[in-house]
Amino acid sequence: MKKLNVSGYRGIWGEDLNEQIAFEFGIAFARFLKKKNNNSKIIIGRDARITGPKILNALAQAFDQENIVYEYAGIIPTPSILLAIRKNSFDGGIIITASHNPKEYNGLKFANEKGLFLDEKEIIEVNKERESISGEFFTEKIKDLKENDIYSKQHVEEILKNIDIKKIKEKKFKIVHDPINSAGSFITKELLEMLNCEVIQINKETNGLFAHKPEPLKENLYDLSQEVIRQKADIGFAQDPDADRLVVVNENGEILNEEYTLALALKNILKKENNRNKKICINMSTSKICEDIATENGYETIRTKIGEANVVNAIIENYALAGGEGSGGVIYPIINSARDSLVGIVLILELLARENKKISTLAKEIPVYFMKKDKIIFTGEIENIYNSIKNLYPEAQTNTLDGLRLDITDEGWIHIRPSNTEPIIRIILELKTEEKLNTVFEEIKLTLGS
Repeated sequence: MKKLNVSGYRGIWGEDLNEQIAFEFGIAFARFLKKKNNNSKIIIGRDARITGPKILNALAQAFDQENIVYEYAGIIPTPSILLAIRKNSFDGGIIITASHNPKEYNGLKFANEKGLFLDEKEIIEVNKERESISGEFFTEKIKDLKENDIYSKQHVEEILKNIDIKKIKEKKFKIVHDPINSAGSFITKELLEMLNCEVIQINKETNGLFAHKPEPLKENLYDLSQEVIRQKADIGFAQDPDADRLVVVNENGEILNEEYTLALALKNILKKENNRNKKICINMSTSKICEDIATENGYETIRTKIGEANVVNAIIENYALAGGEGSGGVIYPIINSARDSLVGIVLILELLARENKKISTLAKEIPVYFMKKDKIIFTGEIENIYNSIKNLYPEAQTNTLDGLRLDITDEGWIHIRPSNTEPIIRIILELKTEEKLNTVFEEIKLTLGS
């Protein structure tokens, strides 16, 4: 039985995800919540994937069976649901999404009463509840659920309370936006128009028929790049299907590395805020550019395991000002204790307005490193793979908090770890020169291949 993990549950529809599996997770989550509060009330949202209504129907049947009160927020970003839990005292929430995975996938993300994704202990409890289910089956009953759009409006209002609206409005930015036919479409346009921006959208229909591969990577964003050039826009923004990740395109149509999203947001946050604790939290695979920006502003950088829940928990435990993940995830708890692409957008626009510079200029001010990411199908014993890599660089500083990270003195770092959501090993390297990066990468690939 495939289990829930820190990234939620994701699967290919019809293979390792269907109505019965969703129904079981609904029952398990309901029983988990009822142990804390027998009168629990939860909120459900989803991205625009075409299998979303089937999962929603299965969850509704599970909650009706377990006498759990629930509210449906419609097609809405993941960060909007997490904020709604905290602002409205829900006992938990579920987001029906497979995040950046291809369209044949769908999944479930679970949140607790704090509006945080379940931690490892809570995940174990939910998995145990699911394993104990016996003889309970989903039946084909269609339930008509009405959407409540107040939570997306609440999200926008919370963002606007915490930024310099006047300064952004004065710039009248022209923006091209790609929400990849999903949850970021309406809410992002509404937010930007409230900031006096001219918004040109591509792939705006919320039909879940993704116009390109949904992960917001350079190779998937050609149309956005070209539209920025054609429209002579100030900036372009791309989101993933559940709108927690963000990638930026500069005014020349150049797609910035996803690591620059968090770096630009931090560049703004650390200059405008005065946090006496002077800490940020980022995961083990996030670029050193964020660490450099933190150091420049007198902040300590705390590294965590991969996974949004781990970064958010570290931010809370260390009273850190901000943090995130280099995959385009900005976490600014003054607004929202979650990766939030809408927060990332306004922080970058605020930086542009305050500095009165083009996005290409601001990007050039960020320290230069060379990063390469790859993945291989996982076979064999993971410890054998780790030992092979360690033998390549015996002088490197070793960190096994999450997989294997090797810091090669002043040259850079290597991070090798199994994926939480796919049967693969992820390889991430960052070094000061492209030549050294390519050399190290080939050494690792040869070692893993052998």
